[in-house]
Amino acid sequence: MRAHKLYGATIFLSAFLLFLIQPLIGRHLLPVFGGASAVWATSLLFFTTALFLGYAYTYYVSRLHPRTQVRIHFFVLAVAVVLALAHPLWYGSIYPSLEWTLTSAFPPAAQVLLALAISIGIPYFLLATTGPLVQHWYGVMESKEPYHLYALSNIASFVALGTYPFVIEPMFTLSFQKSLWLGLFAIFVVLYGAITIFFLRSHVHVVIEKPAPTPFLEKLRWIGLASLPAALLVATTAEITQAVAPVPFLWVIPLALYLFTFVIAFRGWGNRGIIPALAILSAAVAFMFLGFSYDAITRQMLVYLAFFFFTSLFCHAELYASRPHRGSSSLFYLCTAFGGMIGTTLVSIVAPLVFVDVFEFPFGLALAAGVAITLFPAMRYVRDEFERSVMVLRIIALVVVLAASIHFFQGEDTYYSVVSRNFYGVAKISEDEERRNLYNGTTFHGEQLFDKKLAYIPTTYYTAPSGIGRAIRYEEVLNKKVPINVGTIGLGTGTIASYCRPGDRYTFYDIDPRIEMLARTYFTYLEHCAGSDVRIGDARLLLDKERREGKLGTYDILAVDAFSSDTIPAHLLTIEAMRLYLEHLKDDRSLLVVHTSNRYLTLAPVVRRIAQELGLTYRIVDSSSDDAPYATFSQWVIVSRDPHAFESPIFKDLEADTNETRAPLWTDDYMNIFAALKLPTIYNFSSGN
Repeated sequence: MRAHKLYGATIFLSAFLLFLIQPLIGRHLLPVFGGASAVWATSLLFFTTALFLGYAYTYYVSRLHPRTQVRIHFFVLAVAVVLALAHPLWYGSIYPSLEWTLTSAFPPAAQVLLALAISIGIPYFLLATTGPLVQHWYGVMESKEPYHLYALSNIASFVALGTYPFVIEPMFTLSFQKSLWLGLFAIFVVLYGAITIFFLRSHVHVVIEKPAPTPFLEKLRWIGLASLPAALLVATTAEITQAVAPVPFLWVIPLALYLFTFVIAFRGWGNRGIIPALAILSAAVAFMFLGFSYDAITRQMLVYLAFFFFTSLFCHAELYASRPHRGSSSLFYLCTAFGGMIGTTLVSIVAPLVFVDVFEFPFGLALAAGVAITLFPAMRYVRDEFERSVMVLRIIALVVVLAASIHFFQGEDTYYSVVSRNFYGVAKISEDEERRNLYNGTTFHGEQLFDKKLAYIPTTYYTAPSGIGRAIRYEEVLNKKVPINVGTIGLGTGTIASYCRPGDRYTFYDIDPRIEMLARTYFTYLEHCAGSDVRIGDARLLLDKERREGKLGTYDILAVDAFSSDTIPAHLLTIEAMRLYLEHLKDDRSLLVVHTSNRYLTLAPVVRRIAQELGLTYRIVDSSSDDAPYATFSQWVIVSRDPHAFESPIFKDLEADTNETRAPLWTDDYMNIFAALKLPTIYNFSSGN
């Protein structure tokens, strides 16, 4: 009984740490790679690959003599401990610096994988070995089936995933979170070492059974059943966070459902009759909801998640039903991990190279429906008496799925004249007789009118009554005929450059090089401004690099307008980021302007709190589509060191903010994104949006 508790505690803690490190390392990667969902997809590829390597290690080690197993494993334990302790001592942090990415020639996806390997590679590998190796040792020593321990590990992963955004991040600083993880990792190493010693002592009189060989087709079945849910995990996450609603933490829900299906299936609770029927039915309903609609956001998410849940549960229940004897558990987990790696590789790496838009989910939907139809377990009587009829029905259903899929893909993206996809997402251009528009995912990012007389008037979020429009007019009046220098974090179409006068300098920072190509090829705002410049990379890192080079006090206006679909990368809205921006302003009369328009986050209170903390004056500027021709609703926060700045006639209609509600202070060490979510907007079932 004591041994069983030791196995359970070790497996639970290892799985908890495996999933706790994922959002922690995400906070480390954010300043370098921005908020693109591809960062998460690529990270999933790393995590599944590390799991596969851990399971491969387990499979190899489990075939050796017990004493050899222990020697090898103690060496791996020692290396992991040394590296885990070396990072804080050498780098002053658990994670090493990622400044090398600024000059790296590797593509972004390769940089993410390399950054993860450098930061958490060895500790994560050690944690990945725990589940399958401890289960193998348990099965050998106790002569019992170990698969219920796999359900326990997924419960632990579920707990870590659920507590981080709602408990750990809102309550604790990032430095404390890192220390907590390191402390728990030390406890885990002690437990893992104790199990290793216990295994060695228990094997004095134990004879290891040689498992029967597993047929190749059975291995292939395990790989296939594991790969489909893993592929759908990435595809569903990309679909609901890009095509439906780019909401922070929304990626938690598919991953939590994925883990929950493992818990259900590996407790033996998966129903092989009802579940495939629900998988087929939910696939049909999900197909009806394909395509973006503001009026159906809630229903879309629920339908997509239901399809993902039932399909994953069906595959994992089939996987559990085909589990081998305990002596082959390490091979079973190796094939399962390999399938997970294959699935995430296909969606994270291959799909963006093949598809110009986010088509992974519709493709996965069709594939999942086909698999469920093929494996649907007909009743024995029906199967025996009407075998040919059942086969015909399966073929007809598969043909229907194929025909519907072809029809869908033929009709997609016909509305857009240009569709471009890279690591940072999907950019689309549409046009009519009057204008050309740019979209990032489902978010409108600007337009330009074809009429030559109107081509350079500021439109959308950037009209004269908007926050940025007022700030530029203020600086133009203040500096009279002297050229002004404007810096903007985020490029889009480059509409802000429409304000450019002869001699003015407009500098844009953007993390996505593809956006500059689109802005220069399909829009002419940058061409209109002779003094325009585009600098590629994460704006905060580039500004910090310029600060270290002594390039300070440059801008009359610095605008923060960086969108990743409909969200602003959180590291651009911390008090440390604001201090950096202020250093780049020319003098006390210069303005910092932050674009806080957002469907899913209330960001103005975050900026207001930072301004109050720094002793700055500010005004919140809301403008509507009625305030100027070709305008859209926008919200900007203008921040100034000069307490008299807002006495200017340009700002006379703006009232001082009297809202006493204090938002949490966002810092590099602490932020509470959950508190800024507009939950009623997303989950309003009556309106559906």
